[in-house]
Amino acid sequence: METGDWRLRARFFKIPSLLVSNSATITMVKNAHTHTTNGRFLAVFILFIILFGLGLGIVNAQEVNLPLTPPNAANGLAVFAERCANCHGPTGGGDGELATQLLVQPRQLNDPNFGNTAVPGTIFGHITNGILESGMPPFGPASSDPLDDAARWDLVAAIYSFSASETSIGMGEAVYEANCLACHGADGQGDGSNNANLDLTRLNYWFNRSNETVMADIPGAVPEHDFELGEMEVTAVVNYARTFSYVYASPSALTEPIEGAAVSGQVTNGATGEVVTEGEARLRAFNTSFQETMNITTTVDVDGRYQFNLPAVEPDWIFLASVTYKELGFSSDAGQLSRSQPTLELPIIVYEATTDPAAIAFEQVHLVLGFQGDVMQVSELYVIDNRATAVFVGESGNPELGTIQINLPEGAENPIFERTLGSMESTIPATEVIQTDTGWADTLPMHPGAGGLNLIVTYFLPYEDGMTLSHSLPYPADSANIIMPDVGVTVKGGAWEFQGGQEMPGGGGSFLSYAQAGLQAGDELTMQFEGEPTASAASVGGNTVAPRNSTNELLIGGGILLIVIVAGIFLYQNWQSPSYADEYEYDEYEESDEAAHLSQVDQLLQAIADLDEAHERGETNDDDYASQREQLKAELRTLWQ
Repeated sequence: METGDWRLRARFFKIPSLLVSNSATITMVKNAHTHTTNGRFLAVFILFIILFGLGLGIVNAQEVNLPLTPPNAANGLAVFAERCANCHGPTGGGDGELATQLLVQPRQLNDPNFGNTAVPGTIFGHITNGILESGMPPFGPASSDPLDDAARWDLVAAIYSFSASETSIGMGEAVYEANCLACHGADGQGDGSNNANLDLTRLNYWFNRSNETVMADIPGAVPEHDFELGEMEVTAVVNYARTFSYVYASPSALTEPIEGAAVSGQVTNGATGEVVTEGEARLRAFNTSFQETMNITTTVDVDGRYQFNLPAVEPDWIFLASVTYKELGFSSDAGQLSRSQPTLELPIIVYEATTDPAAIAFEQVHLVLGFQGDVMQVSELYVIDNRATAVFVGESGNPELGTIQINLPEGAENPIFERTLGSMESTIPATEVIQTDTGWADTLPMHPGAGGLNLIVTYFLPYEDGMTLSHSLPYPADSANIIMPDVGVTVKGGAWEFQGGQEMPGGGGSFLSYAQAGLQAGDELTMQFEGEPTASAASVGGNTVAPRNSTNELLIGGGILLIVIVAGIFLYQNWQSPSYADEYEYDEYEESDEAAHLSQVDQLLQAIADLDEAHERGETNDDDYASQREQLKAELRTLWQ
């Protein structure tokens, strides 16, 4: 693995001092025995209810304003690929990447029966306002990233193109020319030789009628419609006649290769602003299964630029460019090409190396405690910043001897290190962490940035009333938090400030939280405990529930994200699991800005590429490789969609 290439900068979630808030968005705790994907969708679905049911109010149906010009299905297909295909599938088959994660199966838009019964105005309304009962979000004004009216009408045109095959359109055109052209004219404007009254280009005619309604009106409507047509011919000619109200485009265009593509970028030193005028640039491409489909190299020119000319690429490929600078790897953001934009600019920022530990700080330290008999489980989550404009390679200058230091208390048993990749559901073993003479250390260089590294260490300690847990901090910490179940144990003394207990409704018990801020490098993180954990943490629904040592799902938070009340109830209902990682997980829906989201995608793509290379070099066995790759793919698939 190229030690500098893996920029694990996916930010984790910040835990606020208050554990529960009625203004919370979504964090969803779920039981791993329940289908994992249902939990993810439920979180999103509850978020939708909160935002639109409680916060913004349910969006009322609005009067549909017809477009001024016929919608264009080609434009709509491009929008569909970007905003809709993740659920409805690339060709509208209801088989998108997220389809299996939804409680309600997405509509199969390429079903001819759907095309026959759908009304354009109704489809436009659903796209605009969403469908609450099925979890479909709005794409109109209520959306955080709305589509304008024209784009939503273009989507309607794309949906009709899905349900009307090229074969049906071709058959319909032949039927129209033989039976309809004389009256309705070649352009459908009713200007044929027989001077028909109905102008088939009138949008208000088509957009308030389904094909089924139009077909029912044809026989006997006027004498000229008494000709005999089979059912398939009638369906085909109506499909074709509707194209007078929109510009048809074959959905097959979505999967045709993009010709004459190019990927290029500038290589710049992020500290000095100077261009890097030598070296080799590498371009990788990945398909929707995140298998590497391209791996080519070129030379960075004297202007500090690289360029790859690609004769034809698949439209679903994701590209990532990288360079090696002074033996450290640096990558671009991830990007995609499109037919409208067949060129892609992927700049790469490189940095010098630093051995100064003053660059490193703990943005947050979260300690989550659980009790099982006379054993206390501790999970410490470190959100780590590199506040310099250089890559931290460890104080020795050799990353293999250790970069980021982590200290544990004396007597800590069975420490397990993990990295978080975008959400707590996707953690991978931090096998690069080694034991040193002074504690533990990561061996991956850390690139500049806030929250660029998130490490979790879980360990166990024998518990007894009055015990003290203490270890020093190798770097300053902006804030530290303790989160623990209210089971009769409290934290006394020191600089910890009690933040209060948060009661869970329905007899779910409560959590305690403590906080302190402004710790310096070398300060002791000390906790003195009083009390014995009770035999039962809560009584839920009349059932006594024993305390559990599962702490993974308590590593929660972030900006505006707080724990939803239902999550707390679930946690208490399942407090007796024997393992924090094996049986229960949680899923979180995070509203993040686009840059942070793309950053997570970039690092996950890079992680997959590096894992593949490590496996090719024989550095990982087949089982570990397959397991880690599946975890990375699952997280990346969710983020990318």
